[in-house]
Amino acid sequence: MRCPYCKAAKTSVIDSRSSKGGDEIRRRRYCDPADGGCGGRFTSFERLERNLPMVIKKDGERQPYDRNKIRNGLLRSATKTGVSTKDIENFLNHLERIVADRWPREMRTKEIGDEVLKFLRQRDAIAYIRFASVYGDFKSIEEFKKLIGTLSGDKHE
Repeated sequence: MRCPYCKAAKTSVIDSRSSKGGDEIRRRRYCDPADGGCGGRFTSFERLERNLPMVIKKDGERQPYDRNKIRNGLLRSATKTGVSTKDIENFLNHLERIVADRWPREMRTKEIGDEVLKFLRQRDAIAYIRFASVYGDFKSIEEFKKLIGTLSGDKHE
């Protein structure tokens, strides 16, 4: 792996550890001056690349599955709530396993959104409402009120 500082082609792994429940390997790397490097240290992560499906958007457009789009939506929804970044990363790993198993070729954005809503409903009502308000296709304020009303009996399982 190239050094991010000096772009030297050769770096050495000085430590490897399992991360994210075994779904990733965290590697500490060193750019050795003896090999023409800068002496910098950095961390890299290695994870399995799954064969993920194409996503069919509401308008019919097809795009490759994009973990970062889902992460960004979750992070925006979870701002100042009890949902941690670690919870989100664990969920994203879980989601990718589900997606690869259930929808090997194509899936709709609705299926992704439904999984995200299940996750947020269990974690935090505010994050759930925020995500649902963007993701949902509400035709009236009454529909939105009805959604909020369904949460009043939840105990955040």
